[in-house]
Amino acid sequence: MDRRGWIVFLVVLLGIGGALVGWNAWIEAEERADAERREARRAERMREAEERVARLIEESRELMPAVIEGVALGQTIDEVRAARRAITPARDAGRGGLVMMEERLSNGGQAMYGFDRQAQRLVQVQVLSMMPTTAAIAPHLTAMRDTYGTPTGIWDCPTTGGVPTRRFTWRRSLTTVSDVFLIYGDRVSVTLYIATSEQIGRSLQMASCTTVPADRVEQFPVVSPEQLQQMQGGR
Repeated sequence: MDRRGWIVFLVVLLGIGGALVGWNAWIEAEERADAERREARRAERMREAEERVARLIEESRELMPAVIEGVALGQTIDEVRAARRAITPARDAGRGGLVMMEERLSNGGQAMYGFDRQAQRLVQVQVLSMMPTTAAIAPHLTAMRDTYGTPTGIWDCPTTGGVPTRRFTWRRSLTTVSDVFLIYGDRVSVTLYIATSEQIGRSLQMASCTTVPADRVEQFPVVSPEQLQQMQGGR
């Protein structure tokens, strides 16, 4: 190859090298831009999650009964412990994929607190109590309507742990209140269930709940003697 040919060859090599350098620089710039976009999306999701938790805490705090004052959905385990110093790990502490805590209440009832295992934040509260007779249902529901308004849903749920229940729900934006009635004999077990609306929705689905027609609202499902025997045998 003569001198002119070598010069042309070198110019081509330098051009290719320059193009490669430019290509690599462009790739690096695109990778940095992608990383910045991913970080921006992550920061946006974090901000939205924090705002949702703040709204959940504010909304649910107003729905909690006085007997568990200081509690709100979205609080961490430490925050709930600070508000309710008598809580302890529940016997079935890992129920339903949640971290469960319990508290014996001054009125003789029991509160169960369910925390999301991953986020370690409160997603459901259940306050369990007993009525001595079915005659107490009507005044109880009147008090609930005075507190929460007209129910947004009335449900019959045939498979609540193998027994039928009647549920009344009051849905807000992020939170839903549910009153669950289990009647056996003349006794009534009542569970005030306050949880995220998603959690209540899953619970209604799992219990095969259906909307109660207007002409059957007064007719509560009752546990049969066979179901009662199974309940007592499972204790």
